[in-house]
Amino acid sequence: MTTTEISPHSVVGSNTGRVRPTRTGPRLTADRVVPAVAFVLLAPLYALLGVLGHRQLRTSGFDLGIFVQQISSYADLRAPTSDLLGTGYNTLGDHFSPITALLAPVYRAFPSPETLLVAQAVLFAAAVVPLSRWAVREFGAIAGVVVAVGYGLSWGVQAALDFDFHEIAFAMPLLAMSMVALGRQRWHQALFWALPLVFVKEDMGLTVAVIGGLVAFWTVGRTRVLGLLTIVWGLTWVVLAVKVIIPLLSADDSYGQGSKLPPLGSGIADTAHGVVAGDSRAATAFLFLAVTGFAALRSPLLLVALPTFAWRFLSDNSNFWKPIFHYNALLMVIVFAALIDAIVRARKHHQLSDRGQRLIFGVVAVFALIALPFLPMARLASAGGWQTDPQATEAQQISGSIPEGDTIGASNNLVPQFVSTHDVTVFPQRSTNTSTPDWIVVNRANPAGWPSDAAGDSKALASALASGYVVREESNGIEVLGRQ
Repeated sequence: MTTTEISPHSVVGSNTGRVRPTRTGPRLTADRVVPAVAFVLLAPLYALLGVLGHRQLRTSGFDLGIFVQQISSYADLRAPTSDLLGTGYNTLGDHFSPITALLAPVYRAFPSPETLLVAQAVLFAAAVVPLSRWAVREFGAIAGVVVAVGYGLSWGVQAALDFDFHEIAFAMPLLAMSMVALGRQRWHQALFWALPLVFVKEDMGLTVAVIGGLVAFWTVGRTRVLGLLTIVWGLTWVVLAVKVIIPLLSADDSYGQGSKLPPLGSGIADTAHGVVAGDSRAATAFLFLAVTGFAALRSPLLLVALPTFAWRFLSDNSNFWKPIFHYNALLMVIVFAALIDAIVRARKHHQLSDRGQRLIFGVVAVFALIALPFLPMARLASAGGWQTDPQATEAQQISGSIPEGDTIGASNNLVPQFVSTHDVTVFPQRSTNTSTPDWIVVNRANPAGWPSDAAGDSKALASALASGYVVREESNGIEVLGRQ
């Protein structure tokens, strides 16, 4: 007599006698655990960095205040406006970023600048999930942890989280999903996740076009057609945004950001000279590649970074060149996807040994840990990094004392403290602002430095006093003026 061995994962069918697998719950495999743990750790860490920074006056009207006013408008079912940009200024006339409307329901439930900072933290952390999962599936759990740490603590991500809120937060998970699908040759998924990027910002259509171009180059038939159509989709939205939508909604019927791009010939020449001379463009490019130990250079996925580097490095605005602010966050997604792809390619062609692979991941981990003390998250390791600035507390008290409905003109580093409770403009007043605020709140002890320096603040204050404002209060270095 023979017997049939049944595995613990199967049962016998009641009538047919056939063996059928049981339905079991999801297994806790490394490709599930590592991404989940990475997200659960990074999201609150990022949120802490943003919220504590806000309470230490590290945020500003430009840009957090602008986005609060924009998303608040959406929450009230109005066109997206920001008086910080100009009286009644439609923000879609500055940048084409309609995707931020997705935060309107959240902001309506929790109307605070900190809501945007927490949302940004979640979106940034979400990008680690597809990246680390891909690494685990290709190389194992340790490699997945290294990618999670490398991306999660990277200089580009930390710099962005340390500088207000920006629309590119929405692009982080979308681009990560697209890049991973591209590297795994899941062509349709790569295109699917790339398509919404055109609604993040007007330049993202160029990135979408490159992704479509790579798919078209690597495939044939119907998929190639879809890649070509994606190129058209990306470029069409760039043209529509820059030539039609933004000029139509702007104050001067033009695309203002375009003024920062010199003629192409001179821009290329200046960029080449700057990189060779070792200006901040060279530093940014070096750090971009160094974060993966230069291993990402082997991957054609790096081509997706070209549009971002192009518009930044060709610009005559030197702030775009630097390894600070929010401009490098998307590059971190691209370079870590390229890292994984590069190692996959090298192993496929027997050009990389297990020892070489371990060496690369070791370099990535060491770079991330060595750089950490010099990056914004290092503040969380000190007691001072958890303290609230007395001026932030003072600003909240001032906000509570100013009647609802009254308008405020405030120093740039004080604007976020008032922007969710009052209509706010920046002080000193910009030429695009034609309103007269009921109150002026100036940071005398810690001048914002923009749109004017301390001397400019004093001059503007003298003018305000001469026009009928009087000093109502002065505490913790903050001076409050009200109209008579």
